[in-house]
Amino acid sequence: MSGSQILLVMGGLVLFSLLAINVNRSIINSDMQTSNSEYVVTATSLGQSVINKISTKAFDQGTVGNPTYNANLLTAANALGPEAGEIPSTYNDVDDYNNYTEADSTPRAGVYNILVTVNYVDDNNPNTILSTTSRTKRIQVAISNQFMKDTLFMYSYKSY
Repeated sequence: MSGSQILLVMGGLVLFSLLAINVNRSIINSDMQTSNSEYVVTATSLGQSVINKISTKAFDQGTVGNPTYNANLLTAANALGPEAGEIPSTYNDVDDYNNYTEADSTPRAGVYNILVTVNYVDDNNPNTILSTTSRTKRIQVAISNQFMKDTLFMYSYKSY
């Protein structure tokens, strides 16, 4: 073999190595994207399940079995959360879930941590959190997992 043939063979090997590296990188990125998508779909399912459970509850303790149109009878904004003695199985209104946490285990991704926050919001601008009562509450569910890059936030609103 002459020197030019050896250089051509070495050049071919270098090009083949670069191609193999790029193919491997593409496969790894594809697997990571697939896994991340699975984690996000699972987190979304868990978050929607929590929102569905909360949405079945009454708007406020002041409206449980007693419809009222008097905003002064609603739970104060700084008192949102479960009433004394209530446990998750006895929660009967939306704001009982304020600062509620849950850890849900899955076989493939381990533990998903769920945190619920409930706030009064402006009826006309639901992105504005109020320090007073209103006829609309925002339910924020934050779901995190060690394998997810970011925390997933889901929102639901309940009006009275």
